[in-house]
Amino acid sequence: MLRDSEHPVVLKRKVRLEQDVSELLEDYAGFIGISAEDVLNIVMKKMIANDMEFQSWLSQQNVQQRGSHSPLGLSACVVETEAA
Repeated sequence: MLRDSEHPVVLKRKVRLEQDVSELLEDYAGFIGISAEDVLNIVMKKMIANDMEFQSWLSQQNVQQRGSHSPLGLSACVVETEAA
């Protein structure tokens, strides 16, 4: 059983996608049996985790911000989208 602290925070974010990308997103989500929002979350987390240049930059930002408010980790935030 998950405790309240283990549930990710879900935020709404309005995004604009090219029509063909939006259609492919819906098709892919249906194909694998999850929501388009879940597909976007998975893709973004994987893309960011695999971007070593960004990870290096993010680490430098975190070092500079040490002692002040630290940014949320990827696992702490789930972004929910709605059509534009």
